[in-house]
Amino acid sequence: MSDNTNSSNFNWKDNSIEWKDIIKKEARGYVKGDDLGEVQEIGQDFVVTERGRVKKNKFYLPKPLVAGYDGEVLWFNITEQEAEDNFKKDQPPPSGEYSRYESASSIDLQRYIPLIEKRQIDRVGTDASYTKSQAGIQDWDTILKKGARTADDAAVGIVTAVNDENVIITSDGAKDEFSIPKNEIQSYNGQEVVLNMTYDRMDQFKVKVPR
Repeated sequence: MSDNTNSSNFNWKDNSIEWKDIIKKEARGYVKGDDLGEVQEIGQDFVVTERGRVKKNKFYLPKPLVAGYDGEVLWFNITEQEAEDNFKKDQPPPSGEYSRYESASSIDLQRYIPLIEKRQIDRVGTDASYTKSQAGIQDWDTILKKGARTADDAAVGIVTAVNDENVIITSDGAKDEFSIPKNEIQSYNGQEVVLNMTYDRMDQFKVKVPR
């Protein structure tokens, strides 16, 4: 198997890269392509990034919120606002502060980072455009009536509709409905769709269901 990350034959799901290899790489938010700075250091539980030309801001981003590395960009399941509100710090966080994020990823991120396919982003604006989903789904109709599960292994319902930009998931008993952006689909195994978010992020995608 080739270890060339630019190879079309590269099997992303079975490969990973060491943390030391992403120093000085670009960091971005997974949903909108938000600029999270440049990777400067790697801590035990966090990645230190720095952003700004005149006034430098440091972000201590939790490792469990890493979505993956595409050979150029380290992607985080964090928006720019979340980074500003929660992770912009002058000093490293106290030991154990980020332990609450550990359930956000089912992947052992202590030593290695999962590799994902490159994504095409709009580097001028804040919105991201994607050539295809990370899940690599070509025919979105194939996921209709399939179950959906979050990255922290919580079952959230059934895929009931798909449109140009979103996947509609309806919870058991049709109590709640969620409109999930296609770029938030992490994988599809033929039976279930896995989302690239934890259960506690689902609320921001909830839509009102007419009764």
